Amino acid sequence: MQNVLLLSSGSKVTLARIVARSCKKRGSTLHGIDKEENVPTSHFVDSFQAINPKDWQTSVFQYCLNHRIGLIIPTRHADLLGLSLDIEKFLSHGIQIGISSPQTIEICIDKFSTYNFLTRNAFPIPHTYPLNPDTIESLNNCSPLIVKPTRGSGSRGVRIINHASEILPSELSGNHIAQEIAKGDEYTINVYVSRKGESICAIPHKRIVVENGESVQAITKRIHILEELARSISQTLPGAWGPLNIQAFYDAETGTAQIIEINPRVGGGFPLTHQAKGEFMEWLMEEAFEDKQLRPLFNWTSGLRMMRYRSEIFDHPQS
Repeated sequence: MQNVLLLSSGSKVTLARIVARSCKKRGSTLHGIDKEENVPTSHFVDSFQAINPKDWQTSVFQYCLNHRIGLIIPTRHADLLGLSLDIEKFLSHGIQIGISSPQTIEICIDKFSTYNFLTRNAFPIPHTYPLNPDTIESLNNCSPLIVKPTRGSGSRGVRIINHASEILPSELSGNHIAQEIAKGDEYTINVYVSRKGESICAIPHKRIVVENGESVQAITKRIHILEELARSISQTLPGAWGPLNIQAFYDAETGTAQIIEINPRVGGGFPLTHQAKGEFMEWLMEEAFEDKQLRPLFNWTSGLRMMRYRSEIFDHPQS
């Protein structure tokens, strides 16, 4: 069973093309699943199916059994925890999931848990406050702040406030945090962690233009502190495996960095990492299907720029 399923494939066409090339090398087929029927990646996989979101996990499992799926590649934040808790069920049927342990998923998808993990292990992070009626008074002398959902992704629900009085009542229900604003330029570090828990590769890129939380213009940069922090964080996480992307700010004047988020999945800016020689999807299949021992990669391409643009797909939908 060496067929591959790209989960919540949506409009991730470049990622689908990258995965498809690795599948083709092995004589495998690439499958896509999404909760929506009309998504661009349906044109770039060997088989595609829209599934009912109300019965999502059962439908994914049944699809894997029906189509001899040997590896699932998750791409959507909201899918991660449920999948990680069901790993053993999938494994018992020969289906691997390119995902970290439930402990790591819990640390990463909850931003206050991420803050506690990073501070407990002495990694730099801006001071972060859980928002509730008991903590709001302590924020009166803190400004400006970034307010964001505790379990959000992308830029949804993220805003900057200049005073605690701007915090909305809906943001005091325990589902939001406030975070001090980090200094410097924003970076993503894409990291691959082997099954043995070793950081194989860490490639930072500067986020030049961002739309809806995703880089549309970016450039890879060899910044030692970001690489070292990303390697150390990924190897400290309990049971991390596969692609992670770590969000950070780097202040070139002081040479310091602060981590703001950890996403335990392939990120939207991954195509730049792939083009810079970080072949994460190939490595994932080598480990999953061939039990290959991976070697660290250090000679990735620095100074590589990515610029994205919109393109079109035309078809004749059935009436």
